[in-house]
Amino acid sequence: MKINSERRGTRLLAAILAAVLAVTLLTMAPAPGNYVSAKNAQVKKYEDQISELERNRKALQEKIANIKNEANEAAEYKQSLDSLIYALSQKISVSEELVEELETRIEETKTTIAEKEQAIENTFEKFQERMRMSYEEGSVSYLSVLLGSDSVSDFLSRVDRVNSMLEYDKTMMDQYKSEKEALEQERTSLEESIALQKSTLEDMEKDKVENEKLADQAASYYDSLKEDEAAYQKQYADAKAAEDKLDQELTQYLKNLQKQQQQAPKNASAAGSGTPQVTASGEFMWPLPVGKGYISCYYGDSDPNGAPHYAIDVPIAYGTPIYASNDGTVLKAEKHSSYGYYVLIDHGAGRSTLYAHCSSLAAVAGQTVSKGQIIGYVGSTGFSTANHLHFEFRINGVRTNPLDYVKKGV
Repeated sequence: MKINSERRGTRLLAAILAAVLAVTLLTMAPAPGNYVSAKNAQVKKYEDQISELERNRKALQEKIANIKNEANEAAEYKQSLDSLIYALSQKISVSEELVEELETRIEETKTTIAEKEQAIENTFEKFQERMRMSYEEGSVSYLSVLLGSDSVSDFLSRVDRVNSMLEYDKTMMDQYKSEKEALEQERTSLEESIALQKSTLEDMEKDKVENEKLADQAASYYDSLKEDEAAYQKQYADAKAAEDKLDQELTQYLKNLQKQQQQAPKNASAAGSGTPQVTASGEFMWPLPVGKGYISCYYGDSDPNGAPHYAIDVPIAYGTPIYASNDGTVLKAEKHSSYGYYVLIDHGAGRSTLYAHCSSLAAVAGQTVSKGQIIGYVGSTGFSTANHLHFEFRINGVRTNPLDYVKKGV
């Protein structure tokens, strides 16, 4: 009878303890822990960039609205549209990076939550096992510890000891559950953020398509100007003069650079320092996806206005990636009134390549690039009537036929 009574007491205590723990787990509030916000420094950086690009976009739209009212400002209107498309492209690029960052963090959070859930399950199984043992082995049960006391003070001391035994399990459960709830809250926040960013990205893609249409409409002003031959000839003459001026500047610039590079080893040896010069080796690759586009104007051909053309033009879809033809150092990545957005790369040994009329750039001056690396995207910026790549190859600063050095890829 005494054993049966003790076992009944043990079962009763076990049931009470399990119920207390269950209620405790259900009512615990999540601790903030280390997971306080989804807006870490990297996310904040992307959001700041997007905000700045959005301000630039609005300013450009205001400028376009003002210019559009003046028919004689058609060329400036197109240039402003080119800039607007570039700003939108940059904003979309930053947004894509932000979405990628958020997606990565969500996957990491899901993995961590799964690990915490397993840890909670393991801890609870251990607790249940201890309760089962307490029930089956009266000698080690919490009740036997309490009933084995000799006095009231001993009983109270044993109660404290039992509480300490239970406190470990409760603390672990509290910790794991709090972290799990905090992580789930972070995941919810991240999922909301990425949903918002994807929605924003979709809107910006629509804006980009619309502005491309506007840019095409603006480009048609060249055709309309042909009806007024004098006006068209002035536009063409201005663009050609700007291009010739840039050509002279680049030729001299590259010749000076080559001279400096030839002298650099001696100077570096004397000074004991110097920056290594990138010198490309191997064949030069076609700067566009192979098998796409076509050559509309070869080196040495005449352009539509009869002037000699010292490059090759490749019409191809807007936004097509442009690749560095070989290893090198970016000398210039900027905008020009005739070339639009362009990139100039020095490949060493007096060789350089130029990529013009880009919709946007993916390289900056001073950057070292590898063969096949994306440096920009096809567009129609500058004095251009359609999306295409203007590709130049220079030897000692002087333009030469690119197809003498690059295998045609169309």
